Amino acid sequence: MSNNSEPDNDRYFNDPEYRKKIREQKNGNHNNSRSTLKIVLYGLLALLLIGLFAAGSYTVYLFQGLPSLEMLDNPRTATASVVKSRDGAILDRYYIENRTDIRIDEISPNVINALVATEDHRFYNHWGMDMYRTLAIPIHVLRGRPQGGSTISQQLARNLYREIGREFSVTRKFREMITAIQIENNYTKNEIIEMYLNTVEFSNSAFGIEMAAQTHFGKPARDLTVTEAATLIGTLRAVSFYNPRSNPDNAARRRNIVMSQMVKHGFLIPEVFANLREEPVNLNYQPPSRSGRESRYFGEYVRQQVLKWTQEHGYDLYADGLTIHTSIDSRMQRHAERAVREKLDSLQVLFEREWTSPGGDYMNNLWEDFPAFLNSFIRQTDRYKNGFAEYNTDQESVVFENLKADEAFIDSLKRARTRLEAGFVALDPNNGNVLAWVGGSDYGTRQFDHVYQSRRQTGSTFKPFVYAVAVDNGYMPYHRFSKYPVSFIDRSGNHWRPRDPTVPDGPEMVPLREGLARSLNNVTVRLLPEIAGAPGTNRLEDLDSAARMIAQMADNLGIDMSNERIVPSIALGTAQASLLELVSAYTTFANEGVHIDPVAITRIEDKEGNVLVEYHPEYTQEVISPETAYMMVDMMRGVIRGGDGFHGTGVRLRNVYNVRQDVAGKTGTTQNSADNWFVAMMPHIVMGSWVGGEDRRIRFPNSRGIGQGARSALPIVGQFIDYASNDPDGTWSFDAFEPPPGFIMPEDPDQRETREERRGRIGW
Repeated sequence: MSNNSEPDNDRYFNDPEYRKKIREQKNGNHNNSRSTLKIVLYGLLALLLIGLFAAGSYTVYLFQGLPSLEMLDNPRTATASVVKSRDGAILDRYYIENRTDIRIDEISPNVINALVATEDHRFYNHWGMDMYRTLAIPIHVLRGRPQGGSTISQQLARNLYREIGREFSVTRKFREMITAIQIENNYTKNEIIEMYLNTVEFSNSAFGIEMAAQTHFGKPARDLTVTEAATLIGTLRAVSFYNPRSNPDNAARRRNIVMSQMVKHGFLIPEVFANLREEPVNLNYQPPSRSGRESRYFGEYVRQQVLKWTQEHGYDLYADGLTIHTSIDSRMQRHAERAVREKLDSLQVLFEREWTSPGGDYMNNLWEDFPAFLNSFIRQTDRYKNGFAEYNTDQESVVFENLKADEAFIDSLKRARTRLEAGFVALDPNNGNVLAWVGGSDYGTRQFDHVYQSRRQTGSTFKPFVYAVAVDNGYMPYHRFSKYPVSFIDRSGNHWRPRDPTVPDGPEMVPLREGLARSLNNVTVRLLPEIAGAPGTNRLEDLDSAARMIAQMADNLGIDMSNERIVPSIALGTAQASLLELVSAYTTFANEGVHIDPVAITRIEDKEGNVLVEYHPEYTQEVISPETAYMMVDMMRGVIRGGDGFHGTGVRLRNVYNVRQDVAGKTGTTQNSADNWFVAMMPHIVMGSWVGGEDRRIRFPNSRGIGQGARSALPIVGQFIDYASNDPDGTWSFDAFEPPPGFIMPEDPDQRETREERRGRIGW
């Protein structure tokens, strides 16, 4: 009997063994069925668990890539920090991304309308996802015309949160959708529009609508027209392909598509569109290197001043959107930059003419008089450094021979190394505020700042410190000294014989007032024994105490003398100073003897406008008495006005630039005419300029032409005064210097009667 046949009933009941066998067979079949069912059930359960685990793991993975709740509440973007003038103009920017955040009410409605019409016309009706567009994506793909389905909120999610990523994947899309919904729950529609337009990248490395407007059209975002707004929004599809500067035809076509969408969705009437579509793309392009940068030199100075503070207080200068308020007056700054640019260009022409003989090559006299200069300049070039390998030689003469044969290279090198440079700075003597700052001719090619980085010999601009010591020690402006040279001898028997190039006509004895106004070395040197308390001495060592007193005076007034050799020759200007130090020192005379260190930064604010730190002038005690300060101002008036029978070295300020208000000043020229200076003082402003070669060896041929402060540095100050004082929107003052209360200028008793007679004769 087979296992599949029915059991024999008789045998089943009569044969116990048979009955047992049949029972075992039935139990076996039943157990097999139950085992199979168990296997199937366990398998299904395992698959379910695996599926749930996979789904859970994917969900965890998905949410791990989402921004945190804190990040959603406080989205962080790299926002440029800006440097502002005291009247609100942007002077410079520091950034990773060239971006300035603005509020939605500072954005033209044309921009918002163009954005909504083009990118997400159901923006105000959905909750972060446009289901019509999302569900239509597969249809467009099947039709071979794929279209993006991201809403403005989804695009903002990508812009704000790098965790989401930008790769094409289902995971990235899910994360984008979830984040967009969270954004919609956290922010109003206007806030989303504002954040989007502040974070999105436009063409030409402009981040945010404000910088895009400034960069492309030279105006704030609030003033963008329909065509301008459509042009910028059109670039969002592809910032390079639709770049209006490099691809104007593409940009025009895309702009018209944007405007047609505005018509379609009711933001623009067809008649207006018909007129606007024919307009060309008109840019007022301001590249990032210039956009919002009135003073790059000053901006770099400010950056160095605030960088340490931001690091110590946990701020990122390049990403936190700080606003650094400064004391600069943007109108004076523009006048200063214009004056430096114009005068330096004209001085360069004269400088080259003085070194070039008729019919000769470019500045041929310079290279003939100083033959070592050219080789020295060549050694500093990359062409020279790479020349040994290029010409396969270890002989410098071979490198020189080959490089000098390259006429274009040599001519370019000569012109680059013989360019004149200049610096200009203006300070308010009453509070130390920096009003204008020009550190050089072109920051793009020369980053070295001649206002504060460059320290050059001061020449005769140092003499007022000598005279201030003398006046502080009882000498009056009318006291007279011989105009002839004097000689001193040191312990080794060497003679020091400083002298003027020529001795002026007239009486032998010259009053201090005239000595300073005409910058007479002989008079200045004859002061040293008097200051040292050793009148009549001819020993050089007797003058050391005078040198120390003069150095201390200069140091008290703001010039760092710590690294200077304190020797008698400092009286004639051998000491070095920066232009900023020198002008700051002169503010002490204009401020009744009180010195205030220069103030460039007034306060720093965060991106919400909260004041983080404020800076105030640090007033010091009187360095010199108000009476001494006023007498020094009065003597330096003579530099500009002249006096009885003499002209001061700064007379060109009146004769050429027609400056008629109360002004005092001092010119300065160093040995070999390498450094040329001029400082002018008024009660409300002290201005100084320096002109010379970037390389100290580049100097003027002689001091009879433009190689003196009165003919090179003074014109910059004179031109600045002309521009600033005639600016109807400026803050120029014409007030005169006032003597201290109760002070009467001391007069020469030997000349008083003559002066009174003269006054009566001319009707005073």
